[in-house]
Amino acid sequence: MIFLRSFVAPLLFFGAVSAIFMAASTPPAILGPYSASTNHADDIEGTPDTRPATWGKAGYNVHTFQFHPPPGYRVRILRVYGDLSVFVRNPDRSKCAGVLWGLQSTAPEGSVRMSPAADNTFLYIQDATCGDARRAPVDFDTHVGGLLQADNVLYSKVAVYLNDGGSVHLEPTMTIQYAFERQ
Repeated sequence: MIFLRSFVAPLLFFGAVSAIFMAASTPPAILGPYSASTNHADDIEGTPDTRPATWGKAGYNVHTFQFHPPPGYRVRILRVYGDLSVFVRNPDRSKCAGVLWGLQSTAPEGSVRMSPAADNTFLYIQDATCGDARRAPVDFDTHVGGLLQADNVLYSKVAVYLNDGGSVHLEPTMTIQYAFERQ
């Protein structure tokens, strides 16, 4: 009986230590949440828009944001809040322009489940200006569509459309809440 106790007790201790060590060495499924703020600015006039049922000029710019998760993790954008500020360079109240801002992953454009749509776009807002300064606030819960591709790249796209005036200044300012998810 003494032999059995002296043999079993170290085995139980070794098993408990092994379980603790294994639990400690398994990376967590989610790291974060984290938060970062950023912005970018663009002046866009566009080129003549020849698509059906449009007029004026259209154009866009894309900004790339690279996240740096630990190996084996991908980025999920959880929430984005901030605003899109718009200013017309030389306002003429008789000239108008539409503006938009979107956040996208690098997944292919288009949609496999809906048409027309973009599965890779999880934030998309539009506004318009006829020379007046505009501010379009945003506060979007993006965790459903916000899983970035394995490259962990976020695109921020700004555009003008139906622009029958001059250059439009667009400036999205955003705070991004995100987490790293184990793949």
